Amino acid sequence: MIQIGTIKSIGRADDHNVRYDDRQQLVQVVTNTGASGVVVEDYGVVDDGEVISCSAVFDSDSYDALVLLWKNRTLSSITLEDGTTFTGRVVIKGTTYYDKIMPTYKKVNLEFWRI
Repeated sequence: MIQIGTIKSIGRADDHNVRYDDRQQLVQVVTNTGASGVVVEDYGVVDDGEVISCSAVFDSDSYDALVLLWKNRTLSSITLEDGTTFTGRVVIKGTTYYDKIMPTYKKVNLEFWRI
């Protein structure tokens, strides 16, 4: 179960993915004298830049509350199934409707942007 503030998913979330924010980049340096080189700037891994994605099922009231969090860019306390809690933003990437089976539930593809 995923908990976002007071909003809880129905059952277990699917397909947890984490994209880490590794602040390392290559910078090519070229000078007037024809010399060139490569500089690596490395600011380490920044936890606050992580993006966690998953799919979870919510009832219609919880879905409506999620939409408000997303549209208002509200910072929220997010607790994952392993007990990890952090502050982040909710991004809705897509929604699947179960009209024939469970008309009041929606499967939501989410991203949590760790802030």
